[in-house]
Formats: sequence, structure tokens, C-alpha cells
Amino acid sequence: MTRRIVTPMIDLETVRAETPGCDEIIHFNNAGCALSPHPVTHSVISHLQLEQRIGGYEAASQAEKEVANFYTQLAQLLNCESSEIAFMESATRAWQSALLSLDLKAGDEIITAGNEYVGNYISILALARHRGIKFRTLALDADGLIEAEELDKQLSKKTRAILVTHIASQRGDIQNIKAIGEIARAEGICLLVDACQSVGQVPLDLQEIKCDFLCGTGRKYLRGPRGTGFLFARDQSTASFIPPVLDLQSASWDAAKSFTVKKNASRFESFERNLAGQIGLGQAVEYANSLGMTHIAARIQSLADRLVVGLQSLQGVRVHELSERRSGIVTFSKTGTETGALQSHLHQQSINTSISKRNNARLDLDREMQGDVIRASLHYYNDCSEIERFIQVIDRF
Repeated sequence: MTRRIVTPMIDLETVRAETPGCDEIIHFNNAGCALSPHPVTHSVISHLQLEQRIGGYEAASQAEKEVANFYTQLAQLLNCESSEIAFMESATRAWQSALLSLDLKAGDEIITAGNEYVGNYISILALARHRGIKFRTLALDADGLIEAEELDKQLSKKTRAILVTHIASQRGDIQNIKAIGEIARAEGICLLVDACQSVGQVPLDLQEIKCDFLCGTGRKYLRGPRGTGFLFARDQSTASFIPPVLDLQSASWDAAKSFTVKKNASRFESFERNLAGQIGLGQAVEYANSLGMTHIAARIQSLADRLVVGLQSLQGVRVHELSERRSGIVTFSKTGTETGALQSHLHQQSINTSISKRNNARLDLDREMQGDVIRASLHYYNDCSEIERFIQVIDRF
């Protein structure tokens, strides 16, 4: 089915001018790490310079407003309360902290799916090995999606959590987390959503998505600094979940032998953190809010559709996304071409892509793609001329 190419309402000239890398490279590796705009980089450097001048603790005291902006902006982006947001060093740490807070015991069950990424899946395997939990992995349907009906059938009285990756690292299909959330809520089962590749790319409304936890990273589609991430923990359903590690940020020391864990999401935070990174991530989210997620999503989708059409026109090229629910992540392979050699050639042409490796998503790539694939991931600051150049280079290789 051919999709209509739309023209989203984003001032492309301005956002590219505020993204210096656009003058030097074609950056199609936004699912790995996007290019940060000037306001983000400036905010990080400014705080580091302030620490250099007056000291780290003193700089932190002066930056309370900028730090608070992180929580305010992210709550606006996700449509939740700022008290439900925790700053984390990465999405992986956020995901692990949320899962471990469930205090799973031997015999407890969790359900995940065949699009799971290596970082998450290793944690699941470790829990099975060390705690004796059971887990079921849902097969994806012919379109690469989780079937809500099949999920419902797999639930049991022992199911404690459902783990869902909204958009996988190795495949751009978008899972229907709203439908999955309705099932989890109806059954009283905790739902943990990995939104690493979706936050900053597609709108996320946590009043509609009935998840209990949701994690994300700063460096991908939010265009924030590396070493930053966040965890959403819903006040109404997760207040009793205690993270595995506590410190003076997450709890108070009431007496020599007693302490009290904080009730809001800050119980998942650590006192020591990359404060400049947190400020920078707040600026990145504010930048996204200023453009509007509806406009961002429309432009990314428009560019991705154009890229898919171009790739499908080339002889020997196979696009691996299966469903109509596609994102800005496009994976492909070319018959008779070694994936690493093609990526290296693209890099020599100043085009950044990445490789989705088989050993990072074994269940998915073993099932469908049977090997490594090239991943091109687009953002709203990319333009049509870059796509045309990309297609030309692929065709001539």
C-alpha cells in the first residue's frame, strides 16, 4: 500500500541551521545517537563552565531552575505529572530498576516479545537463572507486531509483568502499546514499556497508554546528551515498588536503624548524577515541545516513506519493515553485498548509518532477516536531497 507524502509544519531551514552537523554529514543514525541542536550543547557547556568557575555543588544550587525544567518539560511531552519522572543515566538502567523493583520470586512469570533488544533480554535471562522466574516470549505476527489477542491468551495467575518494546532497535515497526496497556490494566498486571526509539519520534500520551513504567534515553530521538535517560513511574500503581538500590536521593535516614523511601519517582534516582547532562536533556525536550510532537512525527514519517519508496525501487534491495505501522527506522539489505562493506562505503561518502547485528536481536533477526542489516534512521532535520543522495550511493555500490 502506497502512503501519501505529507509536508509537516517544521521550519527546516531553522532547525538545520541550529544543527551544525547538517553542514558536514548526512546523519541517518538517529536511532543510535541524534545530532544535538545548539541550545542543548550550549546548556551543557555553560553548566560545565559554571562548575569550573565556582564549584560543582555551588553550580548545582544556582541551576535549580534549569534542573526543574527537565521534569516540567518531560511531563509536558508525556502528559504526566513531573513527580512521576526520574532522571536516569540511561534507558537500560531505568528499565532494569523498574523491573527489579517488582521483587520477582521463583515461579513468578513475565511476558516479553520477539522484538526484544539484547540489553533487556540478558536481564530477563539473568532473572530466570538467579531467581527462578519464568518467562514467555511472544512470537511476532506476519507484520512484525505483537497480537493483543495472543498476549491475552498467554496471561496466567502467575504473570507479574508484561515487557514491551514500543519500537525495536532493529526494526521500525510500531507496536500497539495502547491496546496492550488496556489488557494489562484490566488484568492488574504491571506493564513496562521501553520507549527508547519512540520518545521524541512519535507522540506518547501516558493518560492514554495505560503503562505503569516507561523508560527512554536522551541521545536518540530527543536529541539530548549521551549518558542521560529517564523513567516514568505512575504514582497510582507503582508507589509500593522499591528500587533495588537506594541512597540519600531516593530515601531519608530517619534514625540510626530506620529509613523512609520516597513516594514519588525520585526514589529511583541517584544523588550523584551528570547534572550538565540532565540540564541538556531538559533543553532537548523543551526543543521538541516547541516544535510539537505531531509535526515531528509527521515529518519523520514523510521522510521514512520517501526512503522506503526509493529503496524498494532498487534492484536487489529488500526493506525489512513488515507493517504499515512504520517509524523513521528503516532496515534493509542488498543481495550479494556484505553489510559491513556497504556501511563503510556509506561512511566514506559522509553518510552515517548503523548495522543492526544479529547477536543484538537474535529472536527477531534469526526469525525473519537471517543476518545483519543496515539501519537508516531519519529525523526531522534530514531533507529530501539527502535521501536522494543516499539512494544514489546504494544503487551504485
